[in-house]
Amino acid sequence: MRFDPIWQDLVLAWRNVVAKPSYAVVVLITLALGIAANTMIVSFMNPYFIRPLPFRDAYELVQIGQVDTLRGWDGARFSIPQVEDWRARSRAFRELGTYYYTTKNVTGTEGPESLLAGVLSENLFGLLGVPPRLGRTFEPGDSEVVVLSDGLWRRRYGADPAILGTVISLDGIPHSVIGVMPPAFNFPFGGVKMWIPLPATASAEPRDRDLHILVGRLNPEWTRERARVELEGIQSELSATYPDIDGQFSGVSVKELREALNFGYDIMRASFTVFLAAVGFILLIACVNVASLTLARARARERDVAVRSALGARRGHIVRQLLTESLLLALLGGGLGVFLADWGARAIAPLVPEDIFRVGEVELDTRVLLFSVALTLLTPVLFGLAPAIGISRTNLVSSLRQGVRAGGAGIGSMRVRRALVVLEVTLAIALVVGTGLMVRSFFELQKVELGFRPEAALTVRLALPQTDYPEASEQKLFFDRALLEVSSLPGARAAGYTVPLPMNHAIWTVQFALPDDAPAARENWPLAHQFNVSSRYFEAMGVALLAGRTFDERDGPNSARVVIVSRSTADAYWPDRNAVGESLLVVDSEGTFEATVVGVVADVRHEGFQDEIGAQIYQAIDQGGFRGRFLVVSAGADPENLTRAVAGAIAAVDPNLPVEIRPMADIVSESALQWTISSILLGVFGAVALLLASLGIYGVVAFTVAERRREIGIRMALGATSREIGALVLGEGLKLTAAGIALGIVLAGIAARLVASQLFGVSPFDPVTFVVATGLFIATSAFASLAPTLRASSTNPIAVLRHE
Repeated sequence: MRFDPIWQDLVLAWRNVVAKPSYAVVVLITLALGIAANTMIVSFMNPYFIRPLPFRDAYELVQIGQVDTLRGWDGARFSIPQVEDWRARSRAFRELGTYYYTTKNVTGTEGPESLLAGVLSENLFGLLGVPPRLGRTFEPGDSEVVVLSDGLWRRRYGADPAILGTVISLDGIPHSVIGVMPPAFNFPFGGVKMWIPLPATASAEPRDRDLHILVGRLNPEWTRERARVELEGIQSELSATYPDIDGQFSGVSVKELREALNFGYDIMRASFTVFLAAVGFILLIACVNVASLTLARARARERDVAVRSALGARRGHIVRQLLTESLLLALLGGGLGVFLADWGARAIAPLVPEDIFRVGEVELDTRVLLFSVALTLLTPVLFGLAPAIGISRTNLVSSLRQGVRAGGAGIGSMRVRRALVVLEVTLAIALVVGTGLMVRSFFELQKVELGFRPEAALTVRLALPQTDYPEASEQKLFFDRALLEVSSLPGARAAGYTVPLPMNHAIWTVQFALPDDAPAARENWPLAHQFNVSSRYFEAMGVALLAGRTFDERDGPNSARVVIVSRSTADAYWPDRNAVGESLLVVDSEGTFEATVVGVVADVRHEGFQDEIGAQIYQAIDQGGFRGRFLVVSAGADPENLTRAVAGAIAAVDPNLPVEIRPMADIVSESALQWTISSILLGVFGAVALLLASLGIYGVVAFTVAERRREIGIRMALGATSREIGALVLGEGLKLTAAGIALGIVLAGIAARLVASQLFGVSPFDPVTFVVATGLFIATSAFASLAPTLRASSTNPIAVLRHE
């Protein structure tokens, strides 16, 4: 029996909602969009910034790097002799371990596949404190064993529980599977699918082989800053002992592990801040919108409440009934919002590459879901309680006598609702301006001259295993045959090799100088980006040859050393003469050599869109010899159509060699990901803000018309034309918009500073964006006011005055 009143309230609430579907739909959409935007962003960024790391006492874990001021790095790697020296001298760490990652060709009955493998010191699994799902991890003396990721175990080996002890081939060398890690384990990032132990021969590596990344677990009471001070003291001592190796570094960095493992941490954190501000604005706009609509709804129901009170309804029952109606709408809107949030987060999750470190998948976890539910349940209290109490205290005689005429300054007054709409427009225009700035940045990005044609190129990553190709002559034979096979394919216009590949997150640098103007101290020699390319690489990539020639058969391993330089390099070092034929001193891993400049090519953006283009030097790839290379194929307008044919051509040379084929345009798109994601998300948020603002303007103008029907009827009876009435109502909406725009422009100027670091080629105070946003809101306001304006201008004064 005690549930009967609640059930009656729910039934009556549902009837009231159905009776006013326009009001219910607007509230549902507003609540759903406000909750969805916030929940989606928190869910999307949760794996990158919020969810705890899957390691034991992760707060104790840090990654250590050497600071190389010459190259601008603060995370330079270590050699094993350096690591041993630091282990012996440091008191800050309970344990130190190392890792690096490399490509391994996996072969077997499942077919060839190229995968990233982590090469770990034997203690690193224990240092991280994550036990395996199956089997065990590394032990002292382990050699030629492998631990698989859960994803690889499921995808390639069908989650076979008998996988332990199975022998798989990595680069032609048999490895025994000893363990499978749990699904949550992700180290150092998602692209790494297996782990092998550091070879025993690593202890004999030379001191300058800086291949290893250092991870440490802090001792109790040691902070990252205190550890950094200690390590810099050790680094200073080692620099004095080994000035040519340790002495080239100027300090030590100690980073929290999540930050260190996430290659895009700083960029993503800045974007996350912008997104949180944007969705915060949306939530606030939604709150203001619902508040405005609820107040207007409450004002319109004063006569109904007065009648019910006159018939004996108690104030508590009236308040409970109104709150039940608000609660019903909130639950429906919240449920829709959570659904949209989950769908939206999953939809945008694939935009972020797997190589960006994250913990788990993008999904609604318990905390985010509880936050959304709490927010949903608080909504009726915040937006239903005050007006419910207000109208429950309505003067019965006044309400029954005056109906729903305009009132004074109470909680449902027009003045309050107008102020809320002005606030809504203010917030919305600030968000739309930020959206416009990001969208303009994205379009400015498309205008950047890259120095090559990514839309016409296909890239193939090739890595030859040592066991199958131990000799340089065998490697050269494979690369020559593969190049010939691919070049002869119908549709392949040109093909060539390069190491590294532009825009592929790999940076190779060399020091260089003019023979007659070389600084005495080697550390003062300038740096250049280094590329090692074959003869037709420039043609395949679409890099323009400006002077001289490209590499050809004359530039073999035993030929005189030659280089090609970029236009900026030529202009900087030979400004008054042709660079072709000039000499250059270049430093590589084998020492210093003198080379002749045989060509000048266009500048190429190698690192990204925002980086300055510095000096660039190309060497003949046959004069270096590289086991791993990128093959670039020019394939015209749609290079992906050539993918299968290229894979077949490589398989014809070596059917067991896995290949990774990607359009160059996809690689370039990854470098633009920061602006792509920001433009998409902020574009959606800006559209939502515009929609919510238009709903708010429509609501207040429509309720204004409803409350002023008697006034409008009198005006028309006294001779006012439909056009004059329409202008009066339209002006109501435009006045609210104008006030919101004036305040919004000021707020947008403040918000623009927040997104300044995310912009490309656009000023945060870009006048075009501000003008377009203003015009867009004026048009939106006019459109939102159109229906109420037409309704007001068609008012029948006789009918209105007869019913008053």
